Amino acid sequence: MKSFFLAILLSFLSPVLFAQVKLPKLVRDSMILQRDTKLNIWGWAAPGEKISVLFNNKTVKTTTAEDGKWSVQLPSMKAGGPYTLSITGNNQIVLKDVLVGDVWLCAGQSNMVHQMGIHDVLYDADIAKANYPQIRHFWVPNVTNMQAPQEDLPGGFWKAATPTNLRDFSAVAYFFAKKIYDKYGVPIGLINASWGGTPIEAWMSEESIKEFPAILSTVQKNKDTAYVNGINRTAFNAPRPAQPEDKGMKESWFNPSYNPKGWRTINIPGYWEDQGIKDLDGVVWY
Repeated sequence: MKSFFLAILLSFLSPVLFAQVKLPKLVRDSMILQRDTKLNIWGWAAPGEKISVLFNNKTVKTTTAEDGKWSVQLPSMKAGGPYTLSITGNNQIVLKDVLVGDVWLCAGQSNMVHQMGIHDVLYDADIAKANYPQIRHFWVPNVTNMQAPQEDLPGGFWKAATPTNLRDFSAVAYFFAKKIYDKYGVPIGLINASWGGTPIEAWMSEESIKEFPAILSTVQKNKDTAYVNGINRTAFNAPRPAQPEDKGMKESWFNPSYNPKGWRTINIPGYWEDQGIKDLDGVVWY
């Protein structure tokens, strides 16, 4: 009887005892917030839970809504830091090493994805001497959801531009941030939401494509998990033709000492098709 009574009591108390203030993956240690504008901080907690947010000696309070969501706006700040951000409800979360500066969204295909480490032959010295603790990069994990926009990410971390971390930075994003930082000395946050090969339609809302029936039809099909799994199985099980021998590998064209003879000049940047290489799906050595 005592155990039964205790179980009933815990069922009534659990929303209070076990509710935990939670933050989105983007809001975490070492993040960079945008300067000169009001700062939005948000998260989740038990409905009705009181939330207090303390940042740079400023406190803002709110109450969690019935849907379990809360948000506050902190006063705008000039560039600076590091600061500590404290969020208190039934539990407390303390975020450290928070900076205020300029935050940039980096999006695109593979050219924006390409990491410094992939090009270490060119950028080995840049990686070795990197010492920009106020340039920070956040990779948005590649996930899809055809049902609705998601409220949070499955993971991700803010990483500073040091030799250890820089190999994982987008090369385009890093050199962009470095140039700005060298000129203005303001902390730079890079949120990288790139995915190689993605078409623009993949980044658009369903509302924005409603007047394009063919695209909308594709979206509706891809909402069907069974359809998507079938397409993936077909692609995975499809026979693959034997790969042709790469003459360039066989003859070591990649060796810096190789002296090509009879090769014509190709202009870069540019399209192969505009330079006499038509209907080619493969690799060009140049």
